[in-house]
Amino acid sequence: MRNPLWLVGGGSGNPDYLLPVAKKTLEQADCVIASQRFGKMLSVKKFLPLIDLSNLLEQLPTMLEDESIAILVSGDPLLYSFYRTIKNHYPDWQIPVIPGIGSLQLLGAKFGLPMEQAYICSLHGKSYTAGSIAYAVTQHSLTLFFCSATDGVREIANALCSYGLEDTTLFIGANLTYETEQLWKGEPKQFCEMENPSLCVVAVSNPAPKKIGNIALLPDIAFLRNSAPMTKEEVRAVILSKLQLQPDSIVWDIGAGTGSVSISCAKCCPYGTVYAIEYQASALEILRKNCTYLQAENVTILAGRAEQVMATLPVPDCIFIGGSDGACSSILQQIQSLPKTVRLVVSSVTLETQAELMTLLQDMPQLEIVQIAVGRSRAVGKYHVLENNHPVMLFSCLAGGKRE
Repeated sequence: MRNPLWLVGGGSGNPDYLLPVAKKTLEQADCVIASQRFGKMLSVKKFLPLIDLSNLLEQLPTMLEDESIAILVSGDPLLYSFYRTIKNHYPDWQIPVIPGIGSLQLLGAKFGLPMEQAYICSLHGKSYTAGSIAYAVTQHSLTLFFCSATDGVREIANALCSYGLEDTTLFIGANLTYETEQLWKGEPKQFCEMENPSLCVVAVSNPAPKKIGNIALLPDIAFLRNSAPMTKEEVRAVILSKLQLQPDSIVWDIGAGTGSVSISCAKCCPYGTVYAIEYQASALEILRKNCTYLQAENVTILAGRAEQVMATLPVPDCIFIGGSDGACSSILQQIQSLPKTVRLVVSSVTLETQAELMTLLQDMPQLEIVQIAVGRSRAVGKYHVLENNHPVMLFSCLAGGKRE
C-alpha cells in the first residue's frame, strides 16, 4: 500500500511566509523533498534535495512504499508548478495539496495591484515570442509574468516597445521577502537594457486594453500598421466569402501587404497553410510582426516577387491577388498552368488594372465581378456624414487545371 504524498507550497522561501498548516504537514512527513534554499529553513525528520524532477517522478512509487513524502515547492503548487506534472504522470493518484503564498500575490501586495482580472503568463521554461507577450498585454488591463534569469524583464520591455505598447507600466519584484528584495516601477523603455534578476516576477498594467478575438473577421484596429497598404475589413469579408475556404485549404496571398488577408485566411484554415508573398521591405516588416502578434502560426512568408517564387510553392486550393505591381499577366499565366482547378480572387482599385483584368479573365469559368464601395461615418458637430473609400473591384473565378 502506498504511503501518503503531499504537495506543499513553500511561498517565497522566507519562513515567515510558510503557512502553519504547511509546517505541520512537513513535520508529519517521513521525508521532505525540496530545493536546497528551502532546506535551510526546515526542521524535519529527513530531507532530500530536489535536483532531477524526471528522475524523482520515476522513483516516487518505490519511495512511497517505505515512507510518506512531502514535496515542498516554491510559491503555490497549483500555479505553473509541480502539481500538473505529477498528475500527468500519475493521473489516478490522490495528492493532498497545501497551498502557498505565491510571488504574484507578493508583488501585487507590494504595489497595491488588484488582481481579480489579471491574466497570468510564464516565461520560465515556456515557449513564447515577443508577439505573444504583446498579444497578452494588449488584451488585458493587468498581465502577470513569471520570469527567469534568461527570459524576463528585458524581453518583456523590448516586446512592448516593439509592438507600440510604450504607454504601459511595468511593476517588477525581485527576491521578494528577502533582505535583497528589489522593486522597480516604470515605462517599458526604462528596462530594455536591464539585466534580468533570477528570482523575479513582473506585472504589466495596460490603461487601454482591447480584445482581439481568435476569429477570421478581425477588425482593422487588430492589425499593426505602417505605410504598407491594407485591405479594409469590409472588403476582406467579401474576399473570404469568394475564396470559399475550407479548414484545410492551401492558400496563396500574392501581394500580402500588412497581412490582413493572409491572417484572416489562416484563421479560417486552422489545418491548412497560407503562403504570404511580398517583396517590399516595409510590407515584409509589418507582415512578419502581424503574423507573430496575432499568432498566425500557419502563415509562411515568402520574400520576393510572386512570378519568381510561385513555382516553389505547393499547389494551392485558393489564390488571392491583392497586388501584382504590373506583373498580373505573367502571374495569371503561371496560375493557368497549375495541375488542378483553384479558386481565384483578384482585387483592383485603379481603372487601368480593372481594364487589364477584364481582358485577362473574361473567358474564365464562373467569373463574377463585384464592386464594393464602403462609406464610414464621421461626426460633424452633432451630425454624422459618410466618407467614402475608393471603390474596390473584386474578380472571382476558377483558374488552373490546364484547360484548353
